Amino acid sequence: MEQHEAFNRVYDATRDALLKWLIPRVRSAADVEDLMQEIYRRLYRKMTGSGIRAPEKYVFGIAKKELAKYYRHHARVRETEQAIPDQVPDEGPEPEDIVLDREREREIWDLIRTEPLLSYQAFTLYYGLSVPTDEIAKLLGLSEDAVRKRLSRTRARLRAYLFEQQNVPAAEQKGVPHE
Repeated sequence: MEQHEAFNRVYDATRDALLKWLIPRVRSAADVEDLMQEIYRRLYRKMTGSGIRAPEKYVFGIAKKELAKYYRHHARVRETEQAIPDQVPDEGPEPEDIVLDREREREIWDLIRTEPLLSYQAFTLYYGLSVPTDEIAKLLGLSEDAVRKRLSRTRARLRAYLFEQQNVPAAEQKGVPHE
C-alpha cells in the first residue's frame, strides 16, 4: 500500500506541471491524455520494481521519451497517408496523346532554337533548368531586366506561333494571360 501512496504523491506533485509542459507540444487533447496515461503507467511500473531517487525528474524523463515516440509515430502516419492516394489514378494518357505531346514539345523547342542566342540561352536556363533570372543575368552578362525582356519576347513569339497553329485570330490572342 505504501508504494501506491508514493505513486499518488508523485502524481499529485507532477500532474499540473506535466500538463503545462505537454499541452503546447501535442496536437490534440486526446493525445495529451494518452501520453499522460502512458507516462504515469511507466512511472508506476518502475516504482513497483525499484526505488526512484527523484521521481519528479524521472516523470519528465519519461515524458521526453514518450513525446519523441509520439512524433516518430505521427511522422510515419503522415508518410503513409501521403503514399496512399485519395483517389485511384486513371489509366493515364493514351499512347497517341503521348506521341503528339512529344512531337509538339519538339516543335516548340525547335522554334525556340531559332531565337537569338541570348534569348535561347535565357529561355533554356529559365524554363528547362529552373535557373532564377538573377543567376541567368550573371551567367549571360546581362542585366536582370534584359533577361526578363528576352524571356517575355520569346514567350510572346511562342504564344503567337501556337495560336497561329490553332488558327486563332490575332484579336483573340491579346486576351490570353501570360506569365
